[in-house]
Amino acid sequence: MPKDVLFDETAVLRKATALFSHKGYNGTSMDELTRATGLSRSSIYNTFGDKHELFMKSLRQYLDEEQKSMTEAVQKTSSPLKKIQLAFKYIVEVILADKPRNGCLMVNTTTELANTDKEVCTQAVENMDGMEKQFAEWIKAGQQLGEINTAFTPQAMARFLFNAYSGLRVTGKTKPDRKVLEDIVKVNLSVLDKK
Repeated sequence: MPKDVLFDETAVLRKATALFSHKGYNGTSMDELTRATGLSRSSIYNTFGDKHELFMKSLRQYLDEEQKSMTEAVQKTSSPLKKIQLAFKYIVEVILADKPRNGCLMVNTTTELANTDKEVCTQAVENMDGMEKQFAEWIKAGQQLGEINTAFTPQAMARFLFNAYSGLRVTGKTKPDRKVLEDIVKVNLSVLDKK
C-alpha cells in the first residue's frame, strides 16, 4: 500500500525552483535539494523521480506560474498595444524584485542545457513558440485596430519581442537598474510605433 504524501508538492517544487534558479541544474546537488526542500532523498525519488525529473517538474510549474502572472498583469486593458507594453512593464518589475539576481529559470536553463538535454531543448522551444504566438496575436490585433505599424509581419515582430523579453532577463542578472531596463524596453517597443 503506497504511503500518503504528507507535504505540499507545489511548495516543494517552488523551493527546488529557487535552488535551481540560483545554482543551475549542474550546480545543484541532491544533498542541497534535500536541505532546501526538507525532504529525504527517498521522499524526493518516490514523489518526483530522479533529480532530472524533479528539475523538469519544477521548470514546468515555474513556467505555468510565470504565464499566469503575466496574463493577470495584462488583463487591465483590452488594447493589444497596451497589453504588450504591460507585459514588458511586468517583466521589468519582476527583474527588479529579484534581489538575489537568480534570473529566469527558463532563460538560465536554456543557456545551460538546451544544447545537451533534449527534454530541456523541447521545453525551451515550446516556451518560445508559446510566447511568440501570444505576442503575434496581440500584434495582429493591434495592426487591425491601427495601433501597431504594419511594416513587419506579426510573426517577425513577435520573434523580435520574444528575443527582447529574454534579453531583459539576462541584462537584469548583471545590471538590474530601472533606467537601463526601461531604456531597453522603450527602444525595443518602438518597433511597434505607427510610422
